[in-house]
Amino acid sequence: MKAIEVFVIDNLKEARKHNIIVHDLDLRRWGMEKSREFPGFRFSGSKKWILNFKARHGIVSRKIQKLVSFRELRNANEIEESVVNFRSEVNQLIPKYDARCVINTDQTGFKYEVHSNRTLSYKGERCTVGALHSPNNKASHSYTV
Repeated sequence: MKAIEVFVIDNLKEARKHNIIVHDLDLRRWGMEKSREFPGFRFSGSKKWILNFKARHGIVSRKIQKLVSFRELRNANEIEESVVNFRSEVNQLIPKYDARCVINTDQTGFKYEVHSNRTLSYKGERCTVGALHSPNNKASHSYTV
């Protein structure tokens, strides 16, 4: 149990260092991942274990006060090149399928990036930060293409 606890807290610290949004499910997933290293050991990452873990380490669910960006900038030439490659691949694939199996969608609506308003972090933290690929208005708007 100690090894699982250390692994989960280390992952949480690393995630928060990079402002990655973390939830209870992530704690459970990390615990299950580490428990696989111990054959025959049964670990379920129950709600009670998560609750006790958070209490032992002073972890609470906090409202994110500031969103920051960690996206990589890609130049316009790379984007244009990927568009040309995609069109080329699709044009080669379409003849292999019956016309009834090819669907052309003229408009598709989507949210640019779905994110949570809360994350797990340490009790008493001054400013809780969450990272998104695009924290400005793209995180709160939907688009149609």
